[in-house]
Amino acid sequence: MNDRIIELRKEAYNLVQIDLQTNERDEVVDNREHLKMVFDKFAELIVRECIRHFNEDYQRDFDTLWREDLTNSIKNHFGVE
Repeated sequence: MNDRIIELRKEAYNLVQIDLQTNERDEVVDNREHLKMVFDKFAELIVRECIRHFNEDYQRDFDTLWREDLTNSIKNHFGVE
């Protein structure tokens, strides 16, 4: 596992913690729901990282419209806004 994946995992956990502390909930979040929230955030961060990597490293290889279409398609496929 490379260091970036470990960083994204920690970031996902921290973002969920911040969300839980700053947003009121009608129900208490149990361990299962908390874990699901962290996994979902981790997956979202991986998708965003892949898109960022593609847009930065292959910027010169593809025209802007094609890159934007591909970026939006990936986001829609994984449900990332």
